[in-house]
Amino acid sequence: MDVDYEVAHLNVLDPQFRPDSAEVRAARSAHWYARTPLGFAILRHREAAALLRDHRVRWGGVESLAAQGITNGPVVDWIGSILPSVEGPDHTRLRRLVGKAFTHAAVDRLRPVMSAVTDELLDPIVNAGECEFMAEFADRYPARILCELLGVPREQHENFRRWPSEIGLVFGTSVAQHHDQIASALAQLHDAVDDLIDQRRAAPADDLLSDLIAAEESGDRLSTHELRVMVSALLFAGQDTTRQQLGRAIEIFMAHPDQWQALAANPSLAPQAVEEVMRVAPAVNTIWRMVDDPINVQDLRIPAGTFINILLDAAHTDPQTFGEATFDITAIRPAAQLTFGGGIHYCLGAVLARAEMAVALPILARRLGVPQLAGTPKPGLHLGLTGPDTLPLRLP
Repeated sequence: MDVDYEVAHLNVLDPQFRPDSAEVRAARSAHWYARTPLGFAILRHREAAALLRDHRVRWGGVESLAAQGITNGPVVDWIGSILPSVEGPDHTRLRRLVGKAFTHAAVDRLRPVMSAVTDELLDPIVNAGECEFMAEFADRYPARILCELLGVPREQHENFRRWPSEIGLVFGTSVAQHHDQIASALAQLHDAVDDLIDQRRAAPADDLLSDLIAAEESGDRLSTHELRVMVSALLFAGQDTTRQQLGRAIEIFMAHPDQWQALAANPSLAPQAVEEVMRVAPAVNTIWRMVDDPINVQDLRIPAGTFINILLDAAHTDPQTFGEATFDITAIRPAAQLTFGGGIHYCLGAVLARAEMAVALPILARRLGVPQLAGTPKPGLHLGLTGPDTLPLRLP
């Protein structure tokens, strides 16, 4: 039995709640989990990693909408169709087909594009000597890469950047308030993606969408509906998360300028730098999961139908796993960061996300020098995704 006096209560629905707060660290010191209005928060790395691998734990996106009073309509249909929501043989089939287009080789083809886009976006920033980093780089870089990846025409790039940001409101706790905006963006994006699918079926190109259309196993292919859902989910997952992670990377490196200078001098540190940034300053601060069957974990019985909320800031800095490790891009850590999840639902786009960050960060370090704040950043804090909304910088 769990002992109530040892277990903290964290109000994760409070707009002022911070996943990286002293309150959360104190709760982690007391116990490996805490109670919340939505079930349990998981605070330590070992238990978080084990639950992410457990087949009895799934995403629960439809249930999170139902908890907010939204039980039908196109938004619910979309959430229920994207890959994290699909289980069993259907998930195995989709992942097998789609995985053919998300290989290291496919992503490596884009590295020169990532490098060129990074330099292109940095040229006016370096010339000006200052920037609002989120608007002038972080907003644009992942959207450009995804548009290049999918073969989106240049005149549609802005729409393909805007629609996923509006759809991303579906992953918050105020979906009812934004439902019409989400549904409208989803419908417009799906119409545009359908047009692209028709074009690529008629004239395949050297891009991810053509690869997805061509993906086949024993005569099986993705349907138009599956392609549409896969592309729209990729655009959301690959845009806002990378945007916010870039902002958090600049923040943590400004607090550790010696590490930033080390990366500029030695770009081969980039893969380790990406992992360390995502460990110490994860843009995805929370991984939501739903328990399908009762689970006994140590002193806790988690009933079926319970939400669990893995707080990554706490798990990634758990002293029982990482000791008192501070930010160090040269260190080899005893365990992996968990931002991309685990088990059968490990993020399909992890290879792409890591490559985008690993290409951009050394170029940023070399060309920006050690920037200073040019004003007061506007923090963005949302349960699930965090990072600066604005980040004004002045270059040396």
